[in-house]
Amino acid sequence: MDQLHAERLSFHSSEQRPFISVAIPTFRRPEMVRRAIESVLLQKFSDWEMVISDDEGPEGAAWSILSEYARSDRRIRVIENHRGQGQVENTNNAMLACRGRWIKVLHDDDWLAPASLATFAEMARTYPTAAFMTSTSHVVHDGGIKYRRGGQVYLYSSQQCLEDLYLAGKTRLLGIVPSTLLINANVIRAGCLMRNYKSISWGVDQLFFLDLACQGDMVAIDDGLVFYDMTSHATITATGSFPQIDQETVDLKHLTWSLLEDKGRLPDPDTVVRALRVARLRGRIFHQPMSATIRDAIQILRPSVLRAANLAIRAWARAPGAIVSLSYCTSDFL
Repeated sequence: MDQLHAERLSFHSSEQRPFISVAIPTFRRPEMVRRAIESVLLQKFSDWEMVISDDEGPEGAAWSILSEYARSDRRIRVIENHRGQGQVENTNNAMLACRGRWIKVLHDDDWLAPASLATFAEMARTYPTAAFMTSTSHVVHDGGIKYRRGGQVYLYSSQQCLEDLYLAGKTRLLGIVPSTLLINANVIRAGCLMRNYKSISWGVDQLFFLDLACQGDMVAIDDGLVFYDMTSHATITATGSFPQIDQETVDLKHLTWSLLEDKGRLPDPDTVVRALRVARLRGRIFHQPMSATIRDAIQILRPSVLRAANLAIRAWARAPGAIVSLSYCTSDFL
């Protein structure tokens, strides 16, 4: 029996399975991970376990803090990552150790909004065969917090999700990040883990979203269930240069293109990338050479790029149709 198969068996062998496992990969952020843990402990929903995978191990500054939490609450387990350091393997290590029916990923620099787990659990019971769920997030900047309040819930088929990811449509507005994910544990057991593809390092999160979309339906909750920390601090995902980000975007778009069943009305991957470069100009204009800005700006003159941009705009405004409005939303508790 190989190690991976043994790990998969071990994390679902227990008869007493919690409904939700919160998987927290962490590395050298003792105070931030404390905030993430406390946000779980404050949830009214109690049928959970927490698995914290420390990429630094017992020698690190966080280990004693994490161990104290584990001693104080039997639902908390701390494990060392032996799979190979880095975001991909540390996240996989945490998810593979989970015993719950659903796995709530939570990066150590983010934290849950009040009633977050109750909302996710309600949706998981309503749509038990969904491959994964996501929500919007309250975005934390150095200057304050941008709150996202809604309450609508949307159901995407696998192909609808892939097409929307391809066009950077509604899923882009939702702002999917790993910490907004709730994943059906059956999907992880089937081998859908985070992975590297070609030279992708900056875009490993987006690659994981694509892989999840291939597994089945996605439920999208347009309500802030997570606080996503974008303040000035070191991030888990490598910060790529603009050329690297553009190349990874090309690779991701070509991969998504290969997964789409109906390509008839869609622009080709290179056209989509040109449109995205135009869309990213505002954030890049003062951080790249003028020649690169001019190169990207003139792409808008291409009719194919204009059509791709229009498709993306329509996708931003269009969703499969709200299937339900939440009976309560986390904003009531803020």
